[in-house]
Amino acid sequence: MNDQSDADLIRDHAFRWIDNSYDETRELIGRQNSTGFDASTNSEIAEHGWLGVLAPEACGGTDGGLPEMAAVMEAIGRGLVMEPVLSVGGIVAPLLSGLDTPQAKDILRDVVAGKTTAVLCHFERDAGFDRGLSSSQCDAEDGGFVVTAPKAPAIDVVGADLLIVTARDPDGKTGVFAVAPDTPSVSVETFRSVDQRGLGAVTLDQCHLPATARLDVDGAGELVEGVIENAGILISAEAIGAMQVVIDETAEYLKIRNQFGQPLSSFQVLQHRMVDMLLHLEEARGALDGALDAGEGQDRLHAIVLSRIVGGRAARYVAEQAVQLHGGIGMTDETRISRYFRRLLMCESLFGDPEWNAERYRQMRAVSAS
Repeated sequence: MNDQSDADLIRDHAFRWIDNSYDETRELIGRQNSTGFDASTNSEIAEHGWLGVLAPEACGGTDGGLPEMAAVMEAIGRGLVMEPVLSVGGIVAPLLSGLDTPQAKDILRDVVAGKTTAVLCHFERDAGFDRGLSSSQCDAEDGGFVVTAPKAPAIDVVGADLLIVTARDPDGKTGVFAVAPDTPSVSVETFRSVDQRGLGAVTLDQCHLPATARLDVDGAGELVEGVIENAGILISAEAIGAMQVVIDETAEYLKIRNQFGQPLSSFQVLQHRMVDMLLHLEEARGALDGALDAGEGQDRLHAIVLSRIVGGRAARYVAEQAVQLHGGIGMTDETRISRYFRRLLMCESLFGDPEWNAERYRQMRAVSAS
């Protein structure tokens, strides 16, 4: 009797593809591309259905849930995949799915099929991890909208065909707009993240958009907030996939590296270090499972934030220990450990680092106790 869940089946399939088809050459192609990822590989990923896990079947998706998408993201971390699976499949796809407008559904079909790479631009410049909208504003004008929005750098913007931009309307509601990067009054300042993915800081300066550019009906603040919270779960899953590889490769390295006439793996102090790394991984995995299994309301939010705290701290600890145990070679770009180190640093801080989330958790517990 096969008692595997859908998430287990997806994880097994994704792991096989990563192990058999996504090697260091593919990673390097993505890193060296001006967009930060390879378009042909992204199309292949779309064919696997990973960009549509959180999209309805009517739009080409599989109508899955967070456990299934978390399984995909674990594989993404395992392979150091450069393609925008989180940005597109984990964020934009569920956001468009929740917007009940024909234009949103049309975009979603192309996103799921890999024809359009759309990226959410929500966080504001100089606002840290704050998710509120103070500088991003929109006003109705002549049958359309005028949008001003200085956005913080976002991953995968450089290679995006479409920007999904949020702004606050005069009623205080969050509007969601589809904006082409080459639209007049839109500028994109490009960077590279610490793990060499393409970052772009988008600025809309009195940008005139048609009425059809607005994808929501009457504000989408709660939907956007929920999508970002769920993205935190997916980031934790990605980190777990990367941490497992880091621990496995470090253990193998200690077996073949000799010092004082014996392998490093024979030294008890280093054995203890490896055990600590494994414990951090299992703590992060347990916190992730708790977030995926949580119900609704405040209990679920508490579980998500806790998983980000535990997962973020584990990501940094495992990454730093792996580099230290490899010695100087662990910092070289040619060594995979250094690239996993960088990806794990991104997972630690993306959308909120452990310290920021710990303060959130403290405040939530205080409110619950009052």
